[in-house]
Amino acid sequence: MTPDPDATPTTPATERAAPLADDTPARTSDPNAQTTPRRTRRPYRHSRPVFDRPVRIHSEYARRLVSERQFRPAMTALYGLDVILRLIATEAEADQVETVIATRLSELSQELVGERERLHAELERYDLLAVRPRYTQPIDLRVQIASPHIGAYTNLILELDQLMMAIDTLWLSGVLSNKEHTERQIAWRNRLGAAGQSFIDLHRYAYAEAERRGQREAVDRESRAGLQGFDTDEEESEEPEAD
Repeated sequence: MTPDPDATPTTPATERAAPLADDTPARTSDPNAQTTPRRTRRPYRHSRPVFDRPVRIHSEYARRLVSERQFRPAMTALYGLDVILRLIATEAEADQVETVIATRLSELSQELVGERERLHAELERYDLLAVRPRYTQPIDLRVQIASPHIGAYTNLILELDQLMMAIDTLWLSGVLSNKEHTERQIAWRNRLGAAGQSFIDLHRYAYAEAERRGQREAVDRESRAGLQGFDTDEEESEEPEAD
C-alpha cells in the first residue's frame, strides 16, 4: 500500500512517551491507609525582655491600687498601647502618645517626691524618722515589667506605699486627726487611680483605632503573648467597699 504523504504518522502504543511523574500521592480506596498529616505553621513569637520584679505592699490604700480590678487593667493598657503603637501608628502618632504617657508619669513622680519631702520634714519635727508601723496584712507580688511605662507605674505604687506609711506613722503618733489621716490617704490614692484610669481610656481609644484599621487580631495576639501580668501570694479575697 502506498503511504499517503499527507497522513499523520502514528506511534505504536509501546513507543508512546510515558506521562511525567506526579509527586501527589496516589489515592487509595483503602479506609485503613495512613496519610501523612499536613504540618501547620505556628505564628512567630518574639522573644521579649521582661523583669520579674518582687514587690511587697504594706498599706491599705496602696493594696487597693494593686487589686485585680485596678492594677492589672492599668498594666494591660500600658503594654497594649506599646503593642498598638508598634503595629499601626506612624512615627508622629507614636511620639504623641508616648509624650502623653511619659508626661503623666513624670508629673505624678514629681508630686510624690514633693510630698515625701514634706512628710520627711514633719516626721523629723516630731522625732519620728526611725518609727514605722507594722502592717497586719501586707501582700507580696511578682510584677512582670514588660515595658518602661509599666516599670514607672509600679515605682509610683511603691512610692505611694511609702507615703501612706509616713501618714500612718503621723496618725498613730497623734500628730494627725482621724479626718486628716483619711483625707490625705484617699486624696493620694485617687491621684494614682485616676492616672491608671487615664491609661485605660487611652488604650480603649487606640484599640478602637486598631480595629478600624483591621489590626484587631494582630493586636490581640501580640498582647496575649507578651504580658502575663503579676502573681500574688495572697489568697483571692473580696474587693473592699468604695470610699
